[in-house]
Amino acid sequence: MDESSYRKQVDELLTRLDNRFENVDPDLAESEYSQGTLVITFNQAQKLILSPQTPLRQIWAAFRDRAWHFSLDQASGRWLDDKEAREELVSLVARLAREQAGVDLSP
Repeated sequence: MDESSYRKQVDELLTRLDNRFENVDPDLAESEYSQGTLVITFNQAQKLILSPQTPLRQIWAAFRDRAWHFSLDQASGRWLDDKEAREELVSLVARLAREQAGVDLSP
């Protein structure tokens, strides 16, 4: 994937994730998308950081002592972790929102 396509895909995904927190009580969870990085704060304390890694064409996620490296699966259009579990990025964000703040991000 060329850099322009990658940046477009990342921006669309991170904007979509950011928008899912619009109607969430900020005391439970809030998001800030700035300079290409999305930071989601749970309970005004724990931060999930999603940052693009352009040279690798990945999105990296960090939360507490964990890190994930997501690559776009062209066939499905989903961002999947490169580890054995192959966790999907949107599912990870939804799971952490539920576990950390009791927030349901279902559409």
